[in-house]
Amino acid sequence: MPHEDWTDTFPMWHGDIIYFDSDRGPEHRLNLYSYSLNTREIKQLTHFTEFDVNWPSLGPDEIVFENGGFLYLFDLNTQQARKLTIYLPGDREQARPHWANVSKLISAFDISPDGKRAVFTARGDVFTVPAKEGSIRNLTRTPGIREKYAAWSPDGRWVAYISDRTGEDELYMTPQDGLGQEVRITSDGKMFRLPPVWAPDSQKLVFADKEARLFYVDVQEKKPVFIDKGLYDDINDYGWSPDSHWVTYAKTSENRNHVIYLYSADDRKSTPVTTSASDSTAPYFDPEGKYLYFLSNRDFNEVLGVYDMEFANPKAGRVYIVTLRADEPSPLPVLSDEVTSAQAPDVLLTPTPGNQKPTGQPPQTPRPKTKPPAAPQPQTETSEAKTKAEIAAAEQKPGTRPPLKNFRVDLEGIQNRIVALPIPPGNVQNLTAAKGLVFYVVSPIQGLSGALPGEQPALHGFDLKERKDHVLLEGADQYALSFDGKKILYAAPKSGPQEAPSEEGGDGGPHMYGIIDAKVPSGEGDGHTGADTKSLGKVGDGALKLDNLSMQVDPPAEWKQIFNAVWRQERDYFFEPSMNGVNWEQQRDKYAQLLPYVADRLSLTYVLGEMIGELSNSHTYVGGGDYPEIDGVNVGLLGADFAPDTSSGMYRIAKIYPGENWNRNLRSPLTEPGVLVKEGDYLLAVNGRQLRVPQNPDELFINTVNQAVTLTVNSKPTVEGSHNVVVRPIPNEIGLHELNWIETNRRKVEQASGGRIGYVYLPDMSAAGLNAFVKQYFPQIRKEGMIFDVRYNGGGFVDQIIFERLRRVLAGMDSARNWQADTIPPNVFYGHMACITNHYAASDGDFFSYYFKAYKLGPLIGERTWGGVRGIRGEIDLIDGGYITRPEFSLYGLDSKWLIENRGVEPDIVIDNRPDLVMAGHDPQLEKAIEVVMQEINAHPMKLPPRPPDLPAYPTGPGL
Repeated sequence: MPHEDWTDTFPMWHGDIIYFDSDRGPEHRLNLYSYSLNTREIKQLTHFTEFDVNWPSLGPDEIVFENGGFLYLFDLNTQQARKLTIYLPGDREQARPHWANVSKLISAFDISPDGKRAVFTARGDVFTVPAKEGSIRNLTRTPGIREKYAAWSPDGRWVAYISDRTGEDELYMTPQDGLGQEVRITSDGKMFRLPPVWAPDSQKLVFADKEARLFYVDVQEKKPVFIDKGLYDDINDYGWSPDSHWVTYAKTSENRNHVIYLYSADDRKSTPVTTSASDSTAPYFDPEGKYLYFLSNRDFNEVLGVYDMEFANPKAGRVYIVTLRADEPSPLPVLSDEVTSAQAPDVLLTPTPGNQKPTGQPPQTPRPKTKPPAAPQPQTETSEAKTKAEIAAAEQKPGTRPPLKNFRVDLEGIQNRIVALPIPPGNVQNLTAAKGLVFYVVSPIQGLSGALPGEQPALHGFDLKERKDHVLLEGADQYALSFDGKKILYAAPKSGPQEAPSEEGGDGGPHMYGIIDAKVPSGEGDGHTGADTKSLGKVGDGALKLDNLSMQVDPPAEWKQIFNAVWRQERDYFFEPSMNGVNWEQQRDKYAQLLPYVADRLSLTYVLGEMIGELSNSHTYVGGGDYPEIDGVNVGLLGADFAPDTSSGMYRIAKIYPGENWNRNLRSPLTEPGVLVKEGDYLLAVNGRQLRVPQNPDELFINTVNQAVTLTVNSKPTVEGSHNVVVRPIPNEIGLHELNWIETNRRKVEQASGGRIGYVYLPDMSAAGLNAFVKQYFPQIRKEGMIFDVRYNGGGFVDQIIFERLRRVLAGMDSARNWQADTIPPNVFYGHMACITNHYAASDGDFFSYYFKAYKLGPLIGERTWGGVRGIRGEIDLIDGGYITRPEFSLYGLDSKWLIENRGVEPDIVIDNRPDLVMAGHDPQLEKAIEVVMQEINAHPMKLPPRPPDLPAYPTGPGL
């Protein structure tokens, strides 16, 4: 059928007519079309302009379809469509108000100044939870309104948060006991705001917004004051000085390193504390006013890879300290043990007047004319000074800090007053401080496939006086410190940080929360640098009871909020403000008409998808949300295909998919050691239950994943001579089928080229793709040719990492007497390349296809790619746990023209894998790649240079 740059879909065959959906018409909407097999004429049948014709389905003489929420029937005889009026009575059960526990939907938390309560934002409401006694309070109770980023004021009176009750994000605060009126602080709207942070005087808040601007606002004056604007990233790290007159923040510089700044609210001026020479983040003021703490990556201990000479530095961060006053002593002075003595000072240390030389004798002391006073006695621990200090400490009210003394900031020379905390370098995050203590989280080093084995997060506390680092809580990955510095609210994954993902997948699940003392053992150690790696507590200490963290959910109100939030997310973050030329307000109004008819979350998801689909842009995804919980039943699989033997009425094992049994994700049950089963055998019974045609074999494998299952097998279709084997079924066979496809293709290339060409398949450009590249590429690097296959590539972000390897140029050879010569640089491929792609190569699969051509690595073979390269920074959460994505980043070329999006990458050699050829066992695209690479190998052979002959006795030139 004639086809160009439009969508043709939903083909339906009726007689000699093919009916289908297409947006090829002037409406730019999916409408019904017909194609005559006799006349080859294409005719447009419907002309809807507002909504698409969706989900057409052919009947005997009519086509039913949906448009704008209504069903229509298109009569094939009259060629007319008519709207159906259908009344579907129902209880709308999923739209009913109901109560729900929301502890799994906690999005942010903080702790009261005295540590007696925690505050959570969950499912759009703000709750406070007692540490031990008392009840949970819902401070907002606003179905259909989303509050987020709750923060407790230092004076304990207020909880501040962001709310969209006006339809836009504004800053509010409400009494912490829930007994007063909510106060609105900002009124400038039309922006997403980032978390607010209180000043110690409880009179000001600092916050950032989606335009990377930083503000502070006085809660009485309610007029935001502009501080700074980021140019290369959001401003996420900010906080206040203990006197509430300075704001510290981190801003991304041109080289993408963050720089720490100090902003004077009095002078309205920012001064850099660090430089862009290193990445510095998370600034935090010492509550005593002596120091500014921050994190920085300044350690260099590069780690080389085992497969390639690449390098990484996963543990480069420490805590750093800058003294705020020029005359403030170092927080880590030089330590020296000295002998105490009552004798007179050494003569050499006694100054002599004029040019008089030391006599070698102690100076003469004039005889006193009166009786000297009694020598002062050493003070005991019950001295008056000590008693006053103890009384002052005892009188400090919970939730408060000691009075601030002599606070000032000397900006001159501040960049030279930085010292490092003596802790091991690591992946350090979430920095705070109390009097004499520094708290932070060390996070595990993450590979693309998960945390490295043996690593887990841990909350640390460093004692500045004792110079000793303590692990307070192993397994905690987030925390908040109370204003008085005495309590910590921590969060830890419920499933435990060391648990590896199962074969069935899934993440670590929700967190649990607890409140513990913010203290470390005192008086221990020898006063020198040290570390206590044993955890002082355990996850579960001080656990908060969240069983009653419940709220009333009003689904229709929530769905309206979600609809508006999704619309605003795209409005505020889409890569260009012109919204691809779409009238975005008009689209909101159009799809809002459908909201009253939404009866469940699935319908809402559909409406959201249709609305953001109007942007005609890639990476506009929507999913998740509050669906009814359905208990699934697993079905165990054997990694095999069954074929019915009609003559015996039994099932044969037609094919066994080989796996890699050393890899838990590619385990093939019938190939594991001791399992005596081969292709062609008959499966007679499962756990003693007889299996016969036409029974579905899967029925006997319900709830057997990873369980011991006994199979009765035989080489013939009889029980006589059969034997039993015990296997452990797997949850899915996708990995085995993909591995079989890869190995089948590799063998085809191997056989067709006589072993001269290698084959590398990249399923995506993320963890699986990079792992596949390393696994397949380096073992074949001495082939004369290489075919890269990115068909069905799911995208990601590692294309340029791979191209750094593919673009290496042979510069020389390295030789040793007893070894074969090797290349310089190491692991350089010296041969001819080609790449196969198709219309399912998406996102970073588009990128790879484009840059393979741009870098002139070889021909691109196959079909035009998907055409979606406007990227996202991840999933954006919605009030009910659902998500959307928002395309924020787009690609353009050196000619300042947009690339790839909505077009794809054109191959150098266009080859279509016709279904009939594929079903017959052919792969025209792969076959063409083999042909092209072999032609290049034969026409332009590339052989590594041989070793030169041995040198003569008296060589001249470079051989000397």
